[in-house]
Amino acid sequence: MENLFFGWHEKLPETFIKLVNTLVLTRNGKEVREAMATLAQDKDFNDFFLYGFGRRHLWVKQKGVPTTYGNTDYRLLIVEF
Repeated sequence: MENLFFGWHEKLPETFIKLVNTLVLTRNGKEVREAMATLAQDKDFNDFFLYGFGRRHLWVKQKGVPTTYGNTDYRLLIVEF
């Protein structure tokens, strides 16, 4: 975790927990990419989060963060593999 999590929508906490639980069960970069491809099919996930990959990591940003905390899309977590 790199920043505060904002639960501004009733479905956001459940969606975030689903993300974290899914990532905890992955064992390598291939599984992380497959898990994220599956999560990306969920409309709620896409409404609340952005994600991308570096060479050896995944980053996840939360959408809709209040502008008083800087950028409206800021990095919530990073997963190295």
